Amino acid sequence: MENGQITFDGQAVLQSFPSSFSNPCGVQLSYNSEGKLVDNAQGHLEKHIVHMDLPQGVHLQVMRWANHLNVRITMYPSQGGQDGSCGNFNGAVDDDSTAAIKSRIGQRVAPTDLLFNVPAQV
Repeated sequence: MENGQITFDGQAVLQSFPSSFSNPCGVQLSYNSEGKLVDNAQGHLEKHIVHMDLPQGVHLQVMRWANHLNVRITMYPSQGGQDGSCGNFNGAVDDDSTAAIKSRIGQRVAPTDLLFNVPAQV
């Protein structure tokens, strides 16, 4: 792939375009040109988008460009509420600033709230 290898648990996946991958835990990945761009600044270029369907209804689209990435995260509100970098799903954008979020939840996500309980390997 022109912009780096895509791996899952240390193994290369999505090695062709388009392609897909799934594992027994329910994670589904696909790599194709489908999806809406975060902004139109790169709209003149061919789309290369990695889609990740993750636990708890979380969907990520990672748009891969030569010099940067754009990410779109979509998910359903959690029962009992949620809060984090993308806000708190209350419809009030003015309380979703970085300072407001940090005042509510602190600097880090609690280990019990992590989707993946393993450290990222770079």
